[in-house]
Formats: sequence, structure tokens, C-alpha cells
Amino acid sequence: MLLPSVWLLAALCLAQGEIVLAIVGGQNAAAGETPYQASLQTLTGSHLCGGAIIAETWILTAAHCVAGWPEDRLQVAVGSLRYTEPGAVQQVAAIYVHPYYDQPKYQNDIALLQLNQSIVYNELTQAVPLAQESWPAGSKDLIFSGWGRQSASGTYPTLLQLMQQTHIDLQQCAERLSDYPDVQLGVNQLCVFRELNIGACHGDTGGPLVYQGKLVGILNFLVPCAQGVPDIFMNVRYYRDWIRQVRSGNNKCAQVRQQIIN
Repeated sequence: MLLPSVWLLAALCLAQGEIVLAIVGGQNAAAGETPYQASLQTLTGSHLCGGAIIAETWILTAAHCVAGWPEDRLQVAVGSLRYTEPGAVQQVAAIYVHPYYDQPKYQNDIALLQLNQSIVYNELTQAVPLAQESWPAGSKDLIFSGWGRQSASGTYPTLLQLMQQTHIDLQQCAERLSDYPDVQLGVNQLCVFRELNIGACHGDTGGPLVYQGKLVGILNFLVPCAQGVPDIFMNVRYYRDWIRQVRSGNNKCAQVRQQIIN
């Protein structure tokens, strides 16, 4: 069964008392290499999901990472290779989940977090621009980063991990996902696959996929973990208009809906 890693978080939290869910087959990131990387956390600093800084007060992540969470129960850590030792911690002022999240199943899995104060940029903390133009199909120069597990039952990384990934088209992706009939891929998604034992794992979802310094994807789903099945991302170019509408504060638009959890 294909699972968003957040569904496994509760069980891990109960079993271990802390949610620390890392890239399989990756390498340690260098300081300043991925300054846009964010860690979505509980108020006690437990890592939940990845995210990307796209503006001083905006974080882009996966909807399944925040759906059902009150904004005052979450925080965002930035500016460090160690999510346990952040350069800064930001509080969440509002959560915007895509209005068609999970309609159909596994689709539109994207969300924006508005912070209550601006991030201070420095050499370790920067926004990543959204991809505006198409990038080469089949590219082998995609960079993914995260703090997820290094194997399904393995250890957690001390440092942020990153890996180079390869884009595959949706037809190839569907063929590799033939054992998972409940997954229906759409043009709003993109797939990456390099080889067995290289891929995302629990805690990596919501994290950024980057091509030549531009954000192209947010990790949507994975089959735990790096078992020869592609990792699936929401295609950021497909959601540029929605992102613009949310950031503009146009709450009259049907596509902009703030999540309110009492």
C-alpha cells in the first residue's frame, strides 16, 4: 500500500515518544547548500515533515503534513543542518490547505504555512524561487533533501541529507507503480527514480525537490523506503496560480481557504 509518511507518524510517536522520521542512500548536506530547507515540527521540536521557504513569511509543504493540525500547535525550524539546533524557530499564523486536497485520492497534496513574523535571511537561510519554466524531462540533476529515516527501520541522520535524483515520465512511473492500483497519477505530479536503495523515507514528505536552484516539487507520497518504487512529488509549476492567490490574501477566491481547527 502506498502511504503518505505522516500516517506512520502517530504509531512512531507512540512507540518511541518522539517523531524523528531520512533519505535512504543520501549524503550529508553542506552548510548553506540547501538554505531553503525547513523542518515542520511540534512545539517540543519533534520533526514532522519537510518544507521549503518560498518567501519571508511563507513555507510550502505537503497538505497531509498539516491537515487537521491547529496552527498554534506547529512551528517551523530553519537555518541549520540540524533540526534539533535550528538557526531560528518561527511560529505559524495560518495554514492554507489546497481546497481539493485528496480529491481525487492522493491529489493536490500541497499546503502553505503563513508565519507570524518574517524570516531573517542569511547565508544559511534563503527562499527558493519557484520554477517558472519547464525543465528537461529525464533530468538527472534534481536535488532532494530531508531529515527522514535512512532506512525503514534504521537510524536517524545527525545532519540534513540530500541526494541527486532522476526524473521519469508519468508512464514509466505508472508502470513501476503497477502493484499499487489505488494510485492514480495526474499531470499535477512528477516522479523521480534512480535505483534501488536510493530514495525518500518516513519524515521526508513535504520536502523540496530542486532543479538548478528552482523549486520544482514537494514530496507527496512514497513507498517505504527506497524499495525500487518511484517517489512522487506535487509539481510546483502546476500550483503557481494557487500559491499566488493565497499569498495575495484574496480570501474571496474559492481556491483560497484557510484551515481553522478549534
